Amino acid sequence: MNNHWSEYWQQGHTTSFGEAISGNYEGILKSVWQPIFNGLNEDFLVVDVGTGNGSLPLLLRDGLLTSELTGKVIGVDLAEVSLVNSENQNGHKIDIALMSNTRCEQLPLESNSVDLYISQFGFEYSNVEKSLEEATRVLKDGGQFGIVFHHSRSMILNRNRKILTLIEKEEVNLLINCLTKMANAMGNITSQKDVERIKKDPKCEDIRAEINHLIKLLVVFDEAAAQDSDLMRFVAEFFKAGLFWPVTKKLQFIEFITIQMETLRLRLTELINASFDESKLAIFVDKLYQNNMMLNELKVLKSEQNEVLSWYLHATKFIYQLESR
Repeated sequence: MNNHWSEYWQQGHTTSFGEAISGNYEGILKSVWQPIFNGLNEDFLVVDVGTGNGSLPLLLRDGLLTSELTGKVIGVDLAEVSLVNSENQNGHKIDIALMSNTRCEQLPLESNSVDLYISQFGFEYSNVEKSLEEATRVLKDGGQFGIVFHHSRSMILNRNRKILTLIEKEEVNLLINCLTKMANAMGNITSQKDVERIKKDPKCEDIRAEINHLIKLLVVFDEAAAQDSDLMRFVAEFFKAGLFWPVTKKLQFIEFITIQMETLRLRLTELINASFDESKLAIFVDKLYQNNMMLNELKVLKSEQNEVLSWYLHATKFIYQLESR
């Protein structure tokens, strides 16, 4: 799983929403955390699992910007990740450290050392039963456990299911194959004279017509998903910016498109499999109690337009007291 997510985070994304969010999380996905962050004590230790490029640690630091609290946030992720705007670390009372290639089922942290365990759209990608056991191990007695995780019927899942359905259509593979045929049929184009040549070439015209036909089929099937997948943008780049590229560069770009579509398919499949419906959630809540956690709050987070975004769960590790003799 980590290879395609590594590629995703290396593109500089802050959140798992890609281009849909240009900065960090906003709205309820931001504000739901503030009460928890405000409850932290001096010299705290927080762990964020499935941290990506540190969106949640950055929200925590920004949320406590006017506070005098000092502490540390350790973000772990199975992928290769790096903190966004890491050059702005200096001068902050709250230290952020990200650990790549680190499983949340096996954290490099001491037992009973963590004040707050958090995750936003990351915990559910792991083996949740083992990760919950590990959360219990690293949390102090009375430590807090808070996660925002994918709802199986959220607007996020609904949108991405449509994208996955589209990119799994045979027309996508046929379209990419046609681009390869076109690159070879056009040959190297270095002048306007070459452009006029390919316009008159029957083979090139046949391939172009087939490309247009396949694009039309995909757009009619689901125009929004076709745009969200980036496939239309890639095709446009091939014929505009890439028109005067050498054949070898065109073929490299087509290979890049192929990899991007496969990477997207893997990520979206994992997203759908990771999401929670009510039945899966009920099992997880039962596991909370088995792992010495007391459930404090469980709710559905919704957007300002009343669309389902995610589940939110907050729990506390039981405090054990020695019996007096």
